[in-house]
Amino acid sequence: MLKFFFLMLGLMIMSFFGEFLFYFPYFVVLSLGWLMFYGDNFVSLSFLGLDILSWFLILLTFWIIMLMHLSSHGYKLYNFYCEKFCFILMLMMVLLFMTFSALDMLSFYIFFEGSLIPIYLLIVGWGYQPERLQAGIYLLLYTIFASLPLLISIIYMGDFLGGYNFVMLNFCFDSSYWVSFWFFFSISAFLVKLPAFYVHLWLPKAHVEAPVAGSMMLAGVLLKLGCYGMMRLMGFFEGKVSLLSSMLVSLGLLGGLMVSFICLRQVDLKALIAYSSVSHMGLALGGLGSWGLWGYSSCLYTCVAHGLCSSGLFFLSGVVYERSGSRSILINKGMMEMMPSMSFWWFMYCIGNMAAPVVLNLVGELGLIGSILGFSFFSMTFLMFFSFMGACYSLYLFSSTQHGMYFSGIRSLWDGLVREYLVLLLHFYPLFFLILEVDMMTF
Repeated sequence: MLKFFFLMLGLMIMSFFGEFLFYFPYFVVLSLGWLMFYGDNFVSLSFLGLDILSWFLILLTFWIIMLMHLSSHGYKLYNFYCEKFCFILMLMMVLLFMTFSALDMLSFYIFFEGSLIPIYLLIVGWGYQPERLQAGIYLLLYTIFASLPLLISIIYMGDFLGGYNFVMLNFCFDSSYWVSFWFFFSISAFLVKLPAFYVHLWLPKAHVEAPVAGSMMLAGVLLKLGCYGMMRLMGFFEGKVSLLSSMLVSLGLLGGLMVSFICLRQVDLKALIAYSSVSHMGLALGGLGSWGLWGYSSCLYTCVAHGLCSSGLFFLSGVVYERSGSRSILINKGMMEMMPSMSFWWFMYCIGNMAAPVVLNLVGELGLIGSILGFSFFSMTFLMFFSFMGACYSLYLFSSTQHGMYFSGIRSLWDGLVREYLVLLLHFYPLFFLILEVDMMTF
C-alpha cells in the first residue's frame, strides 16, 4: 500500500506541475525512500542519515512545501516578488531536510535554529497587517532565548562525551537527578517549539499575521521540530528521566485542556485553528511524557496527521479571506449557501481535526490516550474532557462558518477554483490512505 502511495505521489507531481527545478529534490527524496523501505532500515550518507522517524517527517516537509508553492499561485499572477518567495521555500526545504537528517547534535542545533530564518522572512515580507513585525519579533525572542539552554547542554555533552554524534548520547551519570536536570535543560527549546502551554503565545500571533503559506509551514512542519527533538533525545536517555514524566503529562493534558476552552472564545478563524494546534500538541506532549513505545509511535502518527489536517484548515481559512477580505467568524457565515462545494472540504477537515474515523488523526490520538492511561489511569477524566472539547471547537468552527445567515455586506462569493480543490485533495489524500498502513510506521 505504501509502495502504491509513493508511486501515486510521483505521478501526481509529474502530472500537475511543470517546474522541474523546483520539484527535482522531491524525486531525490523519493529515491531515498525506496532505498530505506525496501533495503535496510537505516540509510546513512556521511554526516546525514535517515531512519523511519526522519523519513516520514522529511516526506511531510516536502509534501507541505509543494502545496505551499501551489497555494501561493497569486504571487505569480500579480508578480508579488514571486522569485524571492520561491527562493525562501527552497531555503526552508533544504534547512528542514538537513535538520531531520543530521546525525550529530551540533549540526542539528544549527539547522534547527536556521529554519527560523525563512519563516521569519515569510511573516515579515508577505504578511497582511503591520502587526506582522511584532509577530516576527515574538517568534524570534521566544525560540532563540529558549534554545540557548539547549546550546549550553549540547556543548557540555560534547565536552563530556568527546563528540556530538547522537550515537554517543547513551551515557549515564551517577545520579538520576543530574540526568533529569540535563534532560529538562535540553528540551526547553523543544517545549517552546511544540509549543507547550505557558510558552505558546508566539504561535497564535505568528499564525494570524503570517500569509497562508507561512501558516501552512508553521502548522505543518515547524511545530513537529519540537516533537522530533524530544523523540530523538528521549530515545537516548533510556528511561533515566522518568522522574519528569508526571510533569510532562500534566503540562500536556492541563495545558491542552485550557487551550481547548480558549478556542471556544475565538472570533478569528486563523486564531481558532492555531489554538487548536496547541491543544493537539499538548496531547502529543502528554503521550511522549508517559514514556512508552505506544506513546512514542503514536506521537509520530499525530505529527503527520496534524501537519496535513491543520495545514489544510489554514488553507481553507486563506481561501475565505481571499473572498471576503476578513477572517472574522462573525462576518464569514452561511458559507454552505454561497460555497457549497468548499463546504464539503470544511466538513472533512473539521472531522479530521476532531480525530473522527477514516483519518489518520484517529489512530494517533487513540494511541496517545492509551499511552497516557497506561501511565496513570486517574487521567481518564482529563482525557474525556480533552476529547469532548476537541469535538466542541471543531464543530464550533464548522457550524459557525457554514451555517447561519450570510453577512449582507458580502455581495457574492464564488466557489472554489480547480487549483484550490487540488491543494485540498492533496492534503487529504495521504491523511486518508496512510491510516491503512500504520504498521509501516511502528518502531
